[in-house]
Amino acid sequence: MDINVIIEQIQPVNKESAAAAQNRFDNLIKPVGSLAKLESMVARYAGIIGSADKKAVQYPKKALLLWSTDVAAIAAAMEDAPPAALLAREAKAETYPLLVTGETVADALDEGAILTKEYIDNNKLQMLAFGVLGSYGVDDELEKLLDLEGVEFLNALHDPAVTAVAGGILQAAASKTPVMLDGVASCLAAIGAAKLAPLALEYCMAGHVSAEPGMETLLEKLRLSVPLRLDINSGAGEGAVLAFTLFDAGIKAYNEMETFAEAGVHAEMEEFSYAVQIKSK
Repeated sequence: MDINVIIEQIQPVNKESAAAAQNRFDNLIKPVGSLAKLESMVARYAGIIGSADKKAVQYPKKALLLWSTDVAAIAAAMEDAPPAALLAREAKAETYPLLVTGETVADALDEGAILTKEYIDNNKLQMLAFGVLGSYGVDDELEKLLDLEGVEFLNALHDPAVTAVAGGILQAAASKTPVMLDGVASCLAAIGAAKLAPLALEYCMAGHVSAEPGMETLLEKLRLSVPLRLDINSGAGEGAVLAFTLFDAGIKAYNEMETFAEAGVHAEMEEFSYAVQIKSK
């Protein structure tokens, strides 16, 4: 698989649909902006699927893809459900451990893309979480690392699993499938994917702020806002699948709450809106 062909397939999300979804949230019978990040996640999802229609903005079929180059770690994940898998099950998501065998950047990118497409197509997946088994630390050279470009950046990570996740993110974006990022490893992968194809970031959401060193810096680089801060110190998917539950709560509010017009009542006066009150402070 040619990763450049996949990159060429990535299209911008539909900003009109995202704006229309946010407009619906703004007109629900509640203070404007009061559901905060639940609103922004669902609005981004509407932009990705290209529709703000309630019939289209439904609960997506979700899965956690767990990546590693360690055969023993993958075997253990398949035999004994790790915490992330248990939490994923609670969020109605399946977990698929994936062994990365590619050693070069090109091979790992291709492998990540191929595996991601296979699972999206075979399981009709509509939203993914990416986690990486094992700890992944970043050192004091993080800023210098982030200055590197494309393949040079991925090569400097010296981790085929992270590079495979970058390939998976590129494929997910090409397939118009949103990705919920987890800890440091998946965020580094998202940065790597964005260095190759900036539009790929439009398909990414961040699930939580992990307690791993460097996480805050990576989120700033990605310009992604997160709904959770739980002091989880791994990037194996726990925070991402917990964010699935919040995302579903946003979908529920989007579909089951009424707008002022639907309820036949007057719209909220702007000066009493939550958004205006926050700005005034």
